[in-house]
Parts: sequence; C-alpha cells; structure tokens
Amino acid sequence: MAFYEKILSILLPKKCTFCRKVISYTDKTCICPDCRESLPYIKGAVCAKCSSPRHEGSMPICSTCRTYRHPFSGSFTPLLYEGSARKAVLNLKFHNKEQFCRSFAFLIADKVLKKGFPHIDFITYIPLSPKGLRARGYNQSELIASECGKILNLPVISTLKRINGTPKQSSLSFSERRKNPKKSFFGKDIKLSGTVLLIDDIYTTGSTLSHTASLLLKMGCDKVYIATVALKSKK
Repeated sequence: MAFYEKILSILLPKKCTFCRKVISYTDKTCICPDCRESLPYIKGAVCAKCSSPRHEGSMPICSTCRTYRHPFSGSFTPLLYEGSARKAVLNLKFHNKEQFCRSFAFLIADKVLKKGFPHIDFITYIPLSPKGLRARGYNQSELIASECGKILNLPVISTLKRINGTPKQSSLSFSERRKNPKKSFFGKDIKLSGTVLLIDDIYTTGSTLSHTASLLLKMGCDKVYIATVALKSKK
C-alpha cells in the first residue's frame, strides 16, 4: 500500500457497504469477507425472465412473467431485498451513500459474468424525473450503471426520460404500479441498435422495467436484458 493510501486508511477508513466494518483500503468491492458469505443471495432455481426464486422442477418462467409477458429477454439480480441488502439500498437512495453503488455494481457484474455474459453492446438505466433528481442530487441507478460500465468495459448511454408530476411507484398499489410507468417514462429522440443492459436498483413488480424495455425495443434495440441490485419477494 502506498504511503498516501496508508494515511487515507487511517483518516478515512473504508467500510463494508453492508455491515460497516472497517476493511482494507485496497478492497475495490467494499464488501467484507463475512458479508460476501452471508448476503441474501438469490440461489437455486429462478425464473428465466425475472430471476425470482422458483421450485425445482417447476416451469422455467414464473406465473407473473407468463401473465404479463415482459419484453426483456432475461435478468441479472444477485440479492433478495431483505436484511442488510435492503438497508444498504435504502441508504444509497435516501441517505447520500453514493459510494455504495460500487458494491452493487460489483455484485451485478459478477452475476452477469457467472450467469453467462450475453453479447451486450451498451448499458442504460432508469431515469429520475428532473424534480426527483434535483431533490436527491443524484440518480442511484445511473451511478450503478456507470460503475457496471467500468467493470464490464461497456459504454453507458442515457436513453430514457421521466416526466415530473407522476406518482412514485412505491406509493401505489400493485394494479396502479402496472399503469403508472406508461404515464411517466418516455424514450429520448435517438435511434438505437444492438443489445442493451437496462439497470435499476430494485425489482418489485417489473412494471417500470417492462415498460422501459418496450420503449428501448421501439427505439431500435434488438434485445433488452435487465439488471437490478435486489428483488422484492413475491411471497
């Protein structure tokens, strides 16, 4: 470790994103060994579309994805939205923990590489509205996408926009969540091509990702894969 890094490690110790233990200053993932073992990973058989856990021997696509026929081709989601994962995501979104995006990007990129890296031409992300961006000061999905781009050596392109004045998805019922994205998200006036990885922080109903994936296909993309940090259990 260089001298200046030793000084920084004393004055500004690096901490694990999930448990906040002090870790090595050279650890680029910001995830301690204990958390790497104990995080609420999605394991076993999963839906081929949304990555939600399913019973061994059941149909490869879950009942929700069969019902709503999401236009994306597949997904990469490493964690369940519970415990330390839920707390870390909320800290990123609402408590200015922008540095947490590095750990989340590492987990997503690791999932992409282990699952079998499809040919991806570029990365994009779910936008905030101008009002939401001013209030928060940053877009957590954009930060995660930017870090994923560095790890996977892929360009990150802003392709979508969200308008002001529409309700937050978290404030709506399940049925309302399915309708709201069509009023909120629109594609930018650009022509796209190739395969894109669309990034968001949490997979809940899939409504936002489904609608924005359909927009990207209409804009010229051949295929859309999605990636999120964590998935809310359907149970």
